[in-house]
Amino acid sequence: MRKVVIPILLVALLITGYFAYNQYRINQDLIRRAESQYQRSFHELVWNVDTINSQLAQTLVSSSPEQIMLSLTNLWRETFSASSNLGGIPITMVELDKTDQLLNDIADYSYYILKKNKLQKEDLTEKEWNKLQELYKRSKIVKNELQNIEAAVLDRDLSFVEVETVVLRKGQDLADNTITDGFRTIEDKVKAFPDLQFDEGVQKIEPEPQPIGGKEISENEAIEIARKFMNDHDGPITKAEMSFSSNGKIPTYGVRTFKKGEEIPTYVEVTKKGGQVIQMYMQRPIKEANIDFKAAEEEARKFLEEHGFNNMDLVEIDTDTNTAILTFVPTQQGVRLYSDMVRTHVALDNGQVISFDQTSYLSYHRERTLSTPKLQEQQVTDDMNPNFKVEQVNLALVPSEYETTEILCYEVRGKMDSERFILFVNADTGEDVRIVRMTKPKEFEISIR
Repeated sequence: MRKVVIPILLVALLITGYFAYNQYRINQDLIRRAESQYQRSFHELVWNVDTINSQLAQTLVSSSPEQIMLSLTNLWRETFSASSNLGGIPITMVELDKTDQLLNDIADYSYYILKKNKLQKEDLTEKEWNKLQELYKRSKIVKNELQNIEAAVLDRDLSFVEVETVVLRKGQDLADNTITDGFRTIEDKVKAFPDLQFDEGVQKIEPEPQPIGGKEISENEAIEIARKFMNDHDGPITKAEMSFSSNGKIPTYGVRTFKKGEEIPTYVEVTKKGGQVIQMYMQRPIKEANIDFKAAEEEARKFLEEHGFNNMDLVEIDTDTNTAILTFVPTQQGVRLYSDMVRTHVALDNGQVISFDQTSYLSYHRERTLSTPKLQEQQVTDDMNPNFKVEQVNLALVPSEYETTEILCYEVRGKMDSERFILFVNADTGEDVRIVRMTKPKEFEISIR
């Protein structure tokens, strides 16, 4: 009997060990992927702020109106990337309202001067030069502190996942507080400056999100909305609990849900007003790709239609480690509404939608009053550079770079050699509104511990 039991126990032990190791490997893979994303956002933020400070310096030493406008254009666009990357770092335990406001102030003021110069052809006043000088001083302090944090992260191999884990597991202490202390130092130094007072003409680049309809919901209601959403999508859900409460431009509740037999949560954000699921992010290991982009699009469309998104055009597909990121926009009378985009993230191993974001859609989607374009499609394409091979043309409504309005454009997709571009051409004047390079640059390597 003993001779039989021992081999059985040994086999059981080996099986247990295999599954334990496999689960460990899966968890480590998730950690590496998350850390890679956080590190990328952080290092790009450092680069963004360094570029912002450099562009402000170039503006201040330039005497050429053309160079000033070029610097301010680069500056304005760089602040958007900086704000996006700041939001991609898991440091919710640190209040960064003033730091974020500084980036917004730089974007708003550079936009104001760009608009003033473009529309009114006015030179900068002494007061405006002084405002730019003040923004330069403040951005330099942020740049220097970020570079100190970056040096410590690289030198001591610090982990952003550890920071995130502490947020999720309340009561746990960080082994090294360098990252959070560094961002607190930045916020404290920016707070120490007096508030900047801007002229009445300085306005926000992006319109404020439209009010979301519906009644205010409670935390318990948000939990039940998230539970139902995930039960329908990836049930059965055995546990749902409150993770955080946010009072940003769109106030939301963050809910963690757990599927039966799994320890890794899925995060669902529910709007405090109206109780709509604005974001969902599922964390799970992605196996080797088993479906193509066409099948991924079909799964994404099926998911969107189940949640009431109809008449959606696919405008972009991006990839990330056996997944496809698909961006859709709604159409009205055949016109693509680019401000109202919805993003889905599809796993290419089985076609499951693993993330969903309708922030822009909720913020800006509404019925538009659309005019008839003054130019015909052929008039626009006939004037294209002969090196650019036109492949597809659509009508699109896109945000203006210099006004808080939208412009009716011809969206012209095509390529030059192996490079793909989208040209947005004003449908009334024929002027280029925006040129988007669709060919992705090679990603830089980040060493992850």
